[in-house]
Amino acid sequence: MVGNILLFNQVTKEGEIVGVDRKRYYFHIGEWLSCSSIKIGQKVYYEIVDDEARNIIIDEPLIKKYIVHLKIDVSIVD
Repeated sequence: MVGNILLFNQVTKEGEIVGVDRKRYYFHIGEWLSCSSIKIGQKVYYEIVDDEARNIIIDEPLIKKYIVHLKIDVSIVD
């Protein structure tokens, strides 16, 4: 679903989204999946589960960082 951030409380880390259906959906910061900070009025995409917003993202370029861990086993054979 698509909506906009209606309010967000920095202390409680809770907020509300108003959807295109004009309904309000509660969310907690734990459902925020984007790297950017939450801004009032911001357009978001989310799922609705039990009348709450879940898996909230904004339309942002995906930035992927890769960390490569290399393990080398060395054996000496006589």
